Amino acid sequence: MSPLRNRDFRLTLFATAMVFCGYSLLLPVVPMWVIKQNAGEFAAGASTGVFMAATVLAQFGVPAFVRKRGYRPALLVGALLLGPPTFLLISATSAPSILAISLVRGLGFGLVTVCGSALIAELLPRTALARGSGLYGLAAGLPQLAGLPAGTWIAVEWGFLPVFVLAGALPTMGIAMVLLLPAVFPDDQTDTRWRSVLEATWRPWLVMLAGSTGYGALATFLPIVLGGSGAAALLVVAGTALTARWAAGLVGDRLGAAGRMLPLALAAIGLGLLAFALTTATPFVAILAVALFGIGFGVVQNDALVVMFDRAAAGPASVVWNVAFDAGQGLGAVAVGALVVGTSYPLAFGLLAVAALLLMPVALRPGRRG
Repeated sequence: MSPLRNRDFRLTLFATAMVFCGYSLLLPVVPMWVIKQNAGEFAAGASTGVFMAATVLAQFGVPAFVRKRGYRPALLVGALLLGPPTFLLISATSAPSILAISLVRGLGFGLVTVCGSALIAELLPRTALARGSGLYGLAAGLPQLAGLPAGTWIAVEWGFLPVFVLAGALPTMGIAMVLLLPAVFPDDQTDTRWRSVLEATWRPWLVMLAGSTGYGALATFLPIVLGGSGAAALLVVAGTALTARWAAGLVGDRLGAAGRMLPLALAAIGLGLLAFALTTATPFVAILAVALFGIGFGVVQNDALVVMFDRAAAGPASVVWNVAFDAGQGLGAVAVGALVVGTSYPLAFGLLAVAALLLMPVALRPGRRG
């Protein structure tokens, strides 16, 4: 049976899409707003850093919250923290006020991301997990594909007010879908033992981290490295990752065993980063390289999550996956930024490629403990 026949899963997908629209529209715009207030580049970078740090912090608290209250209240609180506070950015003209709003919005985003991906396993049978994960990837990925460039364009062409209103309204609209969800509690009501969760999931976690680190580095530095071709490269890497994640969901359920696609996907990540490092002076070839990376990263996103669902309860598995995704993006941007100070972009991305390929033994045995 198609996951889309599940009413509650459809509602989850819609709410997820609305929340990710609000997130994606503002990801590049809030730093622009900080610069417009003459707060400087450090504060601009800190606006994203504070948001992601709050996201990761909130993610660790989700399992305890949903055990007591359920997923619907957690999603509701998350959407309320992410959407309505966005309207306050209209009058926020100092760095402290903007950072405070970013912190609150990050907490909301952390709640929604963990609950959304956990509900894949809570609402669907195991035989539909890979397809459900692929569809969830579309719900989260399509808003990013459209929202990242759209937010910047709206801010430049029409001003900041319209993008702030839109980014606040869309997650708020998602609240209506959340309210229609039934009361859903985790199947596993035991306290989370993080040591056992990490022992069960550290292998797919490392593979996921390698992909998200590369993605964070590319998303941050493609416009700088490739100049006028950077926008096209961003669209390609996001589009291929989105499509590959959805396709991996279709294939994963047919394979019957989670993790089988991880080795080839990790190889594509490493080789894509290596090819990019070697072709930064040739934009067309470099774009082909990031397409290969995007395919690998999309497959890893889907297959790693399904492996984690096999090895741990839905809530903790979702936390681990989301932390790998969000922390990896920040790590990639910071690592490459630090490396290029004394070296070069090709060397920095080459080192990321080597690090990914060195994890191949881990990808070959993603489901084993220890």
